[in-house]
Amino acid sequence: MAKRRAMLLLTYKLGAHVDHQEYEQWLREVDNPFFNSVPGVQRYANWKVLDEKLGRVAFTHYDLLELDDLDAWEKVWGDQKLQEFAQGWTQRWSVHGTDQQYAGLNFQVMLCEEIAAPN
Repeated sequence: MAKRRAMLLLTYKLGAHVDHQEYEQWLREVDNPFFNSVPGVQRYANWKVLDEKLGRVAFTHYDLLELDDLDAWEKVWGDQKLQEFAQGWTQRWSVHGTDQQYAGLNFQVMLCEEIAAPN
């Protein structure tokens, strides 16, 4: 049986204090290389919403974190270095800050399974 393809979808907004050019440079130089080096990650990419064409979304940015397979998400998301990195992101770039009460508000993480795609 073939491995089930999976990814983590991370959605978020940046804090009002964030310089967007500085953030995008940080994504290219720090964030993207870090996540692409985590064991279990096939590909990690950063995206920003340019315009809402139909409907409204609650985020301005999202990241696609493609995993080795569906079972890899616990290894990837549970990685201690990744959790420390995420805490640093929250301190520097988030809307609300690092208090536990804001878990799930600064960014959201969804485990996704591919159900159809071309080979």
